[in-house]
Amino acid sequence: MPEQTPSQPHQGTHHFILTVQKPLPGGAGYAVADWSGWITPDQTWTRNDVFLWLKAEQARRKPELADGCVLFFALERNQL
Repeated sequence: MPEQTPSQPHQGTHHFILTVQKPLPGGAGYAVADWSGWITPDQTWTRNDVFLWLKAEQARRKPELADGCVLFFALERNQL
C-alpha cells in the first residue's frame, strides 16, 4: 500500500460505478440512480462478489431501488 498523507487519504484499491433503474409505482416512469465510489474488496472476492455486494448495499441504502435493473456496472483498479 502506498504511503498516505493527510492531503491524500486512502481511496481504496478499486473504483466502481453502478447505475440502477426501476419502474415507479403506477407506471409514472422510472427511478434511475448512479452510485460511484471506491472499495477495497477482500482478496478472496471475485468481480461478481463485488457486484453482488454493491447491489445489496445500494438496495440497503435506497430500498426503493431494490431488485432494480442494472444498466451499467464498472469496476476498475483505482490507479492511472
